[in-house]
Amino acid sequence: MMASDLQRDEIKSWVNKDSLAQALAMGMHGAPEIKRDEKNRYLGEFRERVIRLLSKKQVAEPAVYPEILESLKDPRAAKMIISGDINYRSAEKYRELAEQVGKICTVIHDPAMTGDTGLVIVSSDTVDVADIFVPDRKTRLERLGVPAALVSAAGKKVCDKCYEKITGTAPSEAINYSKLTLADRFWGDHCVACDGKHGDD
Repeated sequence: MMASDLQRDEIKSWVNKDSLAQALAMGMHGAPEIKRDEKNRYLGEFRERVIRLLSKKQVAEPAVYPEILESLKDPRAAKMIISGDINYRSAEKYRELAEQVGKICTVIHDPAMTGDTGLVIVSSDTVDVADIFVPDRKTRLERLGVPAALVSAAGKKVCDKCYEKITGTAPSEAINYSKLTLADRFWGDHCVACDGKHGDD
């Protein structure tokens, strides 16, 4: 018998109990939880409330996924939930995004949570977003013609030409890059994305 069938039988059995039996059962075991397996996959939330989702691997990347910032700004978004399996530094960059737009961010530590979900943006109500998964950032940018070295330079300072290349091709990626200043160059910093291929900018 499938886990969902067992859960359905458990709820059916609960409904058929008289009020005294329900009170006794709840005192000993708590009320049966609806769609427990589904909620465990989506960090304690129902699938129909999820607006966007990142895997643990995606959250751990140095870059921030612009789709998450966009989803946090969605008027339907109530909060962000991050898996407790994510290290502090990786989680913190997303917590700061939520704070910037005034959305709640919670971290959930629960061994019952299964699967590879690292972060979800959820609504208080049913939204039924058809595709909650965010495409891999590296693949998306390389398909747009962004050089791999520039994709990998997220979180670092780059020269003017590289900055214009990434923001011109994918404007939402400006969140992941900043320009080298004259002071940076004076102290010996250089563009890790092109290693001086453009010459002096």
